[in-house]
Amino acid sequence: MQEEPIVMCRIRITAGDAQLAGVLYDNPTAREFAGMLPLTAELWHPAPGFARAFALPERIEAYGTLGYEYELGSLAYWSGGPSIAIIYKASREQTVVPVIPVGRITSDVSIFEGDGEMVTVEIEEGEEMMER
Repeated sequence: MQEEPIVMCRIRITAGDAQLAGVLYDNPTAREFAGMLPLTAELWHPAPGFARAFALPERIEAYGTLGYEYELGSLAYWSGGPSIAIIYKASREQTVVPVIPVGRITSDVSIFEGDGEMVTVEIEEGEEMMER
């Protein structure tokens, strides 16, 4: 059984008219991602019936442990994009490419099954990231 990740900060994800809650984990990759926020990006479907993704403006060099495990709502960094995948359906045993978990959406992620075009991710107002 995997240890529960330490939460660094809360985030808000806007997709269409929906606002979703989430968290970023306390790891080097998530910290670099947090430094890019707020970020609005176009969604694409790398794995229909499993995940949506959005491109990052630059590659993250602070890597963590690559793996194939996920949970519903995972936000996972894929360096090949470079992009962040949003796992919206637990329809596979594991991811196809190795990823680094950077956070998780804690709201209902079924909205990503649709064809929404854009997503905005921002640190929740009033949140302070832990210093490292």
